[in-house]
Amino acid sequence: KEYTRMFFKDEGCRTLVLNQLEANPNLCTLCSVPLFCWIIFKCFDHFHSTFDSHELPDITVTLTDIFLLMTEVHLNRTQKTNLLKKNTRSQVETYRTSKNILFALSKIAHKGMQKSLFVFDQDEVLSDLSEQDLHLGFLRAVPDYGSCSDQYSYEFLHLTLQSFFTALFLVMEEKVGAKELLHFFMECSTLDTSLFGCLPITWLKNHRATGEDPFRNNEHFHFTNLFLCGLLSKANHKLMRHLVSSASIKKKRKMLLTYFSE
Repeated sequence: KEYTRMFFKDEGCRTLVLNQLEANPNLCTLCSVPLFCWIIFKCFDHFHSTFDSHELPDITVTLTDIFLLMTEVHLNRTQKTNLLKKNTRSQVETYRTSKNILFALSKIAHKGMQKSLFVFDQDEVLSDLSEQDLHLGFLRAVPDYGSCSDQYSYEFLHLTLQSFFTALFLVMEEKVGAKELLHFFMECSTLDTSLFGCLPITWLKNHRATGEDPFRNNEHFHFTNLFLCGLLSKANHKLMRHLVSSASIKKKRKMLLTYFSE
């Protein structure tokens, strides 16, 4: 609340943001990470400037909304724009013109997530992305101490970002069937976790309290499941249909609904 008071000087706006965070435990928990707290607040600031003040209370800002906006900002780095400067391209245009980059990133993320791998070899990354794509900021270089060469390895800026792109792959890849689409829900259930217990993001708090390595369990799949539901929602259909056919989106949404109803 103290940081919210410092960030949002307008009391009305501050109250709206706090209400949104209290209503969304996933966003609230992610705010415990300083970088993401700043990103989330910048996104709320953007939404507040985009919509009239009386409209904002009726808008539920989701984790997927935050990551879609954050991804848009990264993609527009070549346009020299950010959350502080209005972008001349629409979100749809940004995503449509960056479709190949998005798919390449999602392919890398999904391949790693399947094996619970979070660090990627330079050759593996550059086989799908160009050097210029690396400057967009989705991936960061980490020294490869196990190699004698000067090559770097790469990882996504944050685990949740890899989960987001993993979900995006499942949406964009036309060949994905029910088994692959629901794979990470199945992984969650192997921990004797109920479907709805799988969805809340609790690992950020839990691993700090217990000192456990969060990568020893399947908690990182929870993010993927959340983003998958968000990307396939009707609210994001207008955007996603520029990345994949409407028929494919509806088919995959039906797969999810069938799974939820069982």
